[in-house]
Amino acid sequence: MTTLPAASLERVLLRAGSIWHTGQGGAPHMVIYGATGSGKGTLNKEFMARLCTAERVLIVEPKRQADPIYQGADGDPWQWGRPVREICPQFGYRGEPGGGPHGMWYRLTGSPDRADTARRFGQALEIVANEGMVCLFLDDVKETCKALGLAQHVESIMSLGRSAGICAVLSTTETSYVAGRSQGAMTWVGFTGGSIPAAKSGAELLGWRGRERQDQCGTLDRYDWIYSDGEPGSAGPVLTRTPAPAVAYEPDLARRPAFA
Repeated sequence: MTTLPAASLERVLLRAGSIWHTGQGGAPHMVIYGATGSGKGTLNKEFMARLCTAERVLIVEPKRQADPIYQGADGDPWQWGRPVREICPQFGYRGEPGGGPHGMWYRLTGSPDRADTARRFGQALEIVANEGMVCLFLDDVKETCKALGLAQHVESIMSLGRSAGICAVLSTTETSYVAGRSQGAMTWVGFTGGSIPAAKSGAELLGWRGRERQDQCGTLDRYDWIYSDGEPGSAGPVLTRTPAPAVAYEPDLARRPAFA
């Protein structure tokens, strides 16, 4: 089996941060693929803490109950975004203050009422599409696109992307419902739960063919990631790892070279 070069998460995020930003010329979208428990939420928090400290952020959580991965440390429920049922136009700039280091992070939460969740999420995605200049985290894009019927909203945002200053992160357990997956400038493939079809789908997202590459995706542990991008200067796919999810972050503005 071909051995992938390993790189620290710090180094990989410096690479990702140099090409993923809301400014002109930024590569707009990432795709994160892995089984439940692979560490997708933990990886999202790494992006937020290291790349989005001064950005307007919206996490879209379509689950029926809030994901505990985004519960803040030290009694701060807004650490990873203020939980809200709806967002207003110009959120982060006016209206209700948000969470995060500069009060510009929000978490749009789902509920057991799926019709109401779809309505609220559709309105929020329309605001994002109309205003731009936001880092959008679609926590379970399959649920948002399929169960809530918002595939067209997501596709529209993916198409706008670079021109509107929208940086989207699409997290998913299945690739068939990943709207705009072909537009992902950066791809992260993680733990696939021992499923051969899932490992094959991960290899295909990376543009790989063949049993050896499929097996490589199938042997990843939880919190292991294969990172790849197709932007200029890419050194090819590398293997990296996120820390345990219990880590609490203290965002440091000095560590944001991509937004300087």
